Amino acid sequence: MDYTAERSPLSAMELIYDGCQEQSVDLDLTLPDYCPDIQRILKCQVYPRILDRSLAGDRLEISGIYQVKVFYLDADGGSVRCCESSAPFSASIPLKQHAEKGRVKAFARVEYINCRAASSRRLDVHGSFSICAKVFVCADCDAVSSLSGEDVEQRFLDVPYSRMSAFAVQLFQVEEVLELPGSKPEAETLLYSCAVPELQDYKVIQNKLLIKGELNLHLLYLSAEGSSMETMEYAIPFSQMLDCEGITEEAQSDVRLSVVGTDVQIKNDYSGGKVFFDASVRLCADVTAYETRQATVVSDAYSRRYEMALEVRQHMVEELTELFSDSLPTRAVFTVEQGISKVLDVWSESCIVSSAGQEEGNLILSGKYSICMLAIGTDGAPFYFERTPEFQYKRPIAEKGTVRCDQDACITGISYRLSANELEIKAEIALQGSVFAQKSFRMVEAAHADETKPREQDQNASLVLYFAEEGESLWDIARLYCTSMQAIQEENHLDCEKVEGKGMILIPMQAN
Repeated sequence: MDYTAERSPLSAMELIYDGCQEQSVDLDLTLPDYCPDIQRILKCQVYPRILDRSLAGDRLEISGIYQVKVFYLDADGGSVRCCESSAPFSASIPLKQHAEKGRVKAFARVEYINCRAASSRRLDVHGSFSICAKVFVCADCDAVSSLSGEDVEQRFLDVPYSRMSAFAVQLFQVEEVLELPGSKPEAETLLYSCAVPELQDYKVIQNKLLIKGELNLHLLYLSAEGSSMETMEYAIPFSQMLDCEGITEEAQSDVRLSVVGTDVQIKNDYSGGKVFFDASVRLCADVTAYETRQATVVSDAYSRRYEMALEVRQHMVEELTELFSDSLPTRAVFTVEQGISKVLDVWSESCIVSSAGQEEGNLILSGKYSICMLAIGTDGAPFYFERTPEFQYKRPIAEKGTVRCDQDACITGISYRLSANELEIKAEIALQGSVFAQKSFRMVEAAHADETKPREQDQNASLVLYFAEEGESLWDIARLYCTSMQAIQEENHLDCEKVEGKGMILIPMQAN
């Protein structure tokens, strides 16, 4: 005999892809006419930016552009120069299943880069970077919420879980014309630009999300007066309306911002002075909204009349327990062997963070970031210095079980102090993440009774005395005596599911 099962929907987030695909960098770079000859290469780096990500059947399509930038000393050896080149890239990644509607998280990671001056005007550049991605889909199923039958005893389990109710990835531009203050010399050549977005507020408005924030732009330029190197900092406010079908005010929204492109051009004023920067920064907003729901499932069952066979399986869901946005101050000290007479600029090009597990009620995040410095040595020559310090962050979590964290990090501020040959760096790391409690539970799929195998029950007594051990399950006792756990609880005035102390309890023998 099969028991009729009532079912209710249960959703889970399933990770169907988590991996990286390597992309090669091979460039034969010839300096443009306006760049002076190369004496010595100081620094070469590749900056990959993902511009588009889409799911097409059982493939993930990613495309973007990478920029190669080279700092070098000019023929006189006294001035730092910069040349750059860009090229497109694309990746087609196979998935284990079709995923027309899924959440894609993708980022690029530099593996290595080598640069050699083939001549005073030509560079050979070789290296690679990896396109790393995670693809999540909603794995919906129908869970058994109840079994029909007068003889059936069922154990119910309430399962809270979170489901992705909306997600969107949208690119937008932040544009501004920025003016140099009167205390700064005019700009001749832009050497380096770095933009860091900060989300300050957001609001849900009818399937859209209005975000507000500030873009911090750092510039390093070569001045027109004496070819000195100067830095500038700008804070640019921005707001943007994002399309996000299905998002509601009740949902918990995880909003991440990243820079996918920075274009800054020097602009003349009406008299020809180079005192303006025309800045255009392309940002990517990655939005995921979560709804918390609760499902009631049958985790165990038995028949008081017949032997019963159950079809069961383990199922796992995730519940979003926390969204966090923290700031972590770090300090690192380095010895610079060649000696420093003047620091020209200090910046960071990368910050990578990963989850390192749990320890004594804390979530452990660990990572590393780059410290890049252009300076003048004690010999009067410019040089480049780079190090990669590590960091660790502990965050208390209430969950005692297993958690998963989806985290990002970026450097929002750097300061330095120079003492003899020692360089002290203080960096502010912005950490953002979502914490999910992972819960695995037993779930009944179907139940079948064998009517040819009736269960035996003592019909000579309405009550049976049972000597219970401490911690023994009332459910197991009820199954053994072909009665119900609720009947045992009511007869013994208990509100627990386990025996709290060793002793006698009464077992009511229900009629089958």
